[in-house]
Amino acid sequence: MKLKTKIQLLLTSVILVVLLLVNTAIFFLFYRISIDAEIDRIKAETRVMMEALSANTEVNPSELLKAYIPSNGMARVINAHRETLQVVTKEIEFYSLPIVYVNRETNEVIVGNDGIRYAIISIPLIWENGEVVTLQVTEKLVGIHETMNTLIYVLLFSSLIMVIPIVIGGGIISRLLIKPIQALTNTMTENYKQRSWKKIDLPSNSKDELSQMGTVYNHMIDRLRENFEKQEEFVSDASHELKTPISIIKSYSHLLDRWGKEKEEVYEESIHAIRSETEKMEHLVGQLLALAKNQQKENLQFASIDVVSLVQEVIRLFTVTYNRKIILFTDFHHLQLSCDREKINQVLYILLDNACKYSHDEVHIYLNKSQHEIEISIQDFGEGLTDTERSRIFDRFYRVDKARSRETGGTGLGLTIAQHIVDAHGGKILVNSEEGHGSTFSIYLPY
Repeated sequence: MKLKTKIQLLLTSVILVVLLLVNTAIFFLFYRISIDAEIDRIKAETRVMMEALSANTEVNPSELLKAYIPSNGMARVINAHRETLQVVTKEIEFYSLPIVYVNRETNEVIVGNDGIRYAIISIPLIWENGEVVTLQVTEKLVGIHETMNTLIYVLLFSSLIMVIPIVIGGGIISRLLIKPIQALTNTMTENYKQRSWKKIDLPSNSKDELSQMGTVYNHMIDRLRENFEKQEEFVSDASHELKTPISIIKSYSHLLDRWGKEKEEVYEESIHAIRSETEKMEHLVGQLLALAKNQQKENLQFASIDVVSLVQEVIRLFTVTYNRKIILFTDFHHLQLSCDREKINQVLYILLDNACKYSHDEVHIYLNKSQHEIEISIQDFGEGLTDTERSRIFDRFYRVDKARSRETGGTGLGLTIAQHIVDAHGGKILVNSEEGHGSTFSIYLPY
């Protein structure tokens, strides 16, 4: 059974149950009001009859009872021994009703053998001989019986009439509920069959749960498409960059197979070349994996660190490694920042490594703090970048000087990795460079 049919049946069933309960309540409420009204009326008639009997003792009680008896009722006088002293009625079925003696006023409604209700009013009365007797007035509630039957037919007919708009309304509501779900299903089916990334068109003024479901689906599609594109890009980049070292290794392996046994210099050259290209491949794969990992914010391990201390540690390491003068300019002794220490340390390594490789003078590092972010700028005094190079400097595998990058072991992924790390921290990395006057890379991290 389709969800639309289930919703329609459920809504129709609930409304019908509510309608049944309401009609039942109306029926019994009307019945109760009608019965109470009839009892009050018969009570009033019984009191009038009792007053007439008390005031006209010289008149035959039977005649008085005939004068006041209801047209479809009975009046009788019962003594303490449950003996009938007087009885007046026009219908024989009243004789089968129970004889009750009471010493206080009572009323009750009973159902006779014919299925019709009878109202019985019993009032104590002082009889002509001074004995306390019971005046019992009974009336057949034919009018209520007919009225209640008519009411049942009216309620049933009105319920049947209301079933039509209920079914139609249930269908409309189910279509409104199913429409976004159907759109989601159709979009998912289309994406599956056509291998596309289609999203759902959502109404701008809707904020209900179905709209939220559609929004979540669209976000999921964006995330899946982004990850898929990153995967394709990763595979494409890896295959492109690995093609050269694999070709070199393959060529030298053939050379080694043909001449390695006979010529020692060919053997040594081939082994050296294969080892060198293998190390480059290992480094490249490591860089590619690092790039893929750093694109995800959830991979970060945030902790509070002292940025000044971190920068000073990196400076000491590179000063020894490159035998280069690296100067830190800052007015702060301590600066606390919530970040992933290992990742920010990796960014500083990448930027300082590039500054030392592509320049021969000293390197300046500036550490400043504004109202909402910390700025770390690394300035070198090398050859600088052209406008074209500056616009592409963060692209994957882009190298300003490919020959020099090969010599220094560069893969063209360092700045891309640095940019993704900073982006994952909610910051930004900018470059300011002029050809012939060096470059300045600035990191801005929120705190």
